[in-house]
This record gives sequence, structure tokens and C-alpha cells, in this order.
Amino acid sequence: MLVCALLPDVVEKLFDRVWGAGCLALVACMGCVPALLSRLGFDISFEQALIPWIISSFVSAIVFLKTGTFFVWLKRAKLSRCIALSFLIAALLYMLSMLLSPVMGVVSIMILPVASCVATFIANRYMSGAESGGKGCLSTIERRGDTFLLRMNEYRRFAPLTLIYTISFGVVSYVVLYLATSYDLVLVIAVSIVISSVFAVVGSFMFNVKFDADRIRQYLLPLIAVALLPFPHLSPIMQIVFLSVAVFGFTCFDAIGWGDLADEVRDRALRPFRHLSAASVINFAGIFAGWGIGFLLFYLLGEDGYEAGFNIVSIVLIILLLTNLVMNNLKESDSGGIANTTDFRDTWKERCLSVARTNKLTRQEERIFVLLARGRNYGHIADELYISKHTVKTHIYHIYQKLEIHSQQELIDIVEDGL
Repeated sequence: MLVCALLPDVVEKLFDRVWGAGCLALVACMGCVPALLSRLGFDISFEQALIPWIISSFVSAIVFLKTGTFFVWLKRAKLSRCIALSFLIAALLYMLSMLLSPVMGVVSIMILPVASCVATFIANRYMSGAESGGKGCLSTIERRGDTFLLRMNEYRRFAPLTLIYTISFGVVSYVVLYLATSYDLVLVIAVSIVISSVFAVVGSFMFNVKFDADRIRQYLLPLIAVALLPFPHLSPIMQIVFLSVAVFGFTCFDAIGWGDLADEVRDRALRPFRHLSAASVINFAGIFAGWGIGFLLFYLLGEDGYEAGFNIVSIVLIILLLTNLVMNNLKESDSGGIANTTDFRDTWKERCLSVARTNKLTRQEERIFVLLARGRNYGHIADELYISKHTVKTHIYHIYQKLEIHSQQELIDIVEDGL
């Protein structure tokens, strides 16, 4: 992912053509070749499996980023349904592969990355055609002087929470896979995630609920906490079930984060591959650190003592999550000139969101609208959202057009008239 972030244009152009997509599809399944040879009776060492795994990981990173481009193109209202369905389909396919013979199971898993490459290529071609026909919403405006460090600097506000979640995900995923392979209960993981995915699909399709990323994050936190805290007191099979639910919760959080990032890229007319790769470096660094912590738990404490260590780590991570969320809420409550009573603040914010949604403001325009309603100036908004003043002026121009107003005072009057 770091290579993609440092050389985004080179990597994107190299694999954006038909032959490039074909190469991706051919090498995507290389990571499964050692497992296939092992199932066929060959003795494969770790060193022999390492190179195919590295190549396959690089391909996975590229496909992952190109899938992110689809997130940018897709509207937020449909994103939750896509995410829920993808979880369910993936879990069903992996469960099906486990019910087959060992050789056929590996072959079926090898087909998945190839299918992902083909589907991603077709989707990107379709999005390019829709954009040229005026129907798409994917922005790819060229921005010169856009270095890797500048792109990373834009995400420093979200880095702490992202690292806490991804480190947690890394620890939990390592432990659940270790336990599942040790007790030969890998199928239990797939079944647990299938059940969780069914609830997600039902919720996203059957209930007409507005997609509020911040509120869903608040729901995910207790789900993860409930799944982690009883861990030391459960039987091995229930440990795997509970940890699988936690993995599902972390994955949902990650998907919501991708949706937020896609909104940023689309609203600010950024180049998706460049900015998604930079953000993913933070994401994967956290997962890598989490796997390292999970490995150390078993290496230092052994199978008899890792449960206590895992419990301590999970409590620390949950405390960090809670602290981060509380600090963010305290920052949001600093409303600058707006009355500090909770009822009024909630009513005022709801009024701002109502005006923004009625006038079909984008996610980024909605944020700027709220800051304008607070009386903030261009410089403050630019610093708050880590964007340039020129970008702020462009968004404000579009906001004024949609609201059919000409000044910040008129915008404030619109909000106050509804209170």
C-alpha cells in the first residue's frame, strides 16, 4: 500500500489498461498456490510461500484501491447496502469452500481474487463511461504539487481513531484465526459472520433508516465491547463466535470510514487512487501493528496465559476508543456563539442538517454550511477541515447557489428562522 501511495500515478496507469487488468487477474491468486501445492502433497516451506504471498498482497492492495474508486462513484445511500451484501456473499463463498474437498476448496478461493479483478475492471470502465455521458459523479481533477506528505497531513485529524480501531482489528483477527486453526473451527468464523451479515442486510434493506455514520459508530462500539470483554470466561468455540462478531463490527467501522473518505474525495474533486492509497497506509499500519501485538501475546504468554493478556489489551483499546470519542464530542460541543444548552444545541444542529438535506448539499458542503451558520470565516473553515481557502470559497459558492442566497448572514437567517 505504501508503494501505491508513493507512486500512485505510475501504479494506476500501469494496471488501468486491459493487459494490466489481465496481469492482475493472473497473479491475484498466487498467494493460494503454496496452499494448493500443500493440499496436493508437496512439502512447502515458509520461505517458498513468502514470495507468492508478497506478490498476491501487492495485487490485493491495487484491487482494494480500485474498489475504493467505486465507493467514490457510488452514492452514500446505496453504500451501506453494497457493504452488507458484500459481507454476506463473501462469508457464504468462504463457507462453501470449506464444505468442499481440500483441493477444490483452495481452488474455489483462488477464483475469488480473479473474479474481483475482473469485476473491478468492468466497474471502472462503466464508471468512466457514465462520467463521459454526464451521469457519473466521480471527480478526477488534477492537482499539481500534491505530495505524499501533504496527502498524509490531511488525515492527521482522523489518524488516532483509525489507528486505535485498526490495531484492535489486527489483534482480534490474529487471535480468532489462531484459535480457529488450533481447534479446527475455521467454519465457525464463516458461520458467525454470515449470521451478522444477514442482520446487516435485513437492516439496510428492510428498514428505512437514514445513514448516519457517526451514530452507527456509536452503536458499533458497545457491540465490539460486548464481544471482547467476556472473552477469557468462554469456551474455545464461543470465543471464536464472539471474536468473529467483533471482527464484523470492526470491518463495518472500516467500511464506514471508507464511505466518509469517499465523500471527501468526491466533494473536494480529488483523484481517488492517490488519496485513498495515502489514507490506506494509516489503515494497514494499524492492522500490521495489531497482528504484531497478537503474535506477541502467544509468543510471550503462551496458550495458557494469552487470555489474560488479551483481556488487558482489549480493555486498554476500549478505553482509548471511549476517550477519543468523548474528546471528539467535546470539540463538537464548542459551538462558538451558539447557546450551550444541550436541547438548543441539538435543535440547532438538526435544523442545519435539515436545511442542508433539503437543498441537497454534499457531505463536505454540509460541514461547511454548519460552520458558516456558526459565524466562522473562510480561514477558520479551511483550518478546521484541512482544506485550502480556495476550496472553501468554491464550496461556499455552490452552497449559496443551492440556497439561492448571497451572503453568510442570509444563511444564518435561514437557520434561525426555523428555530
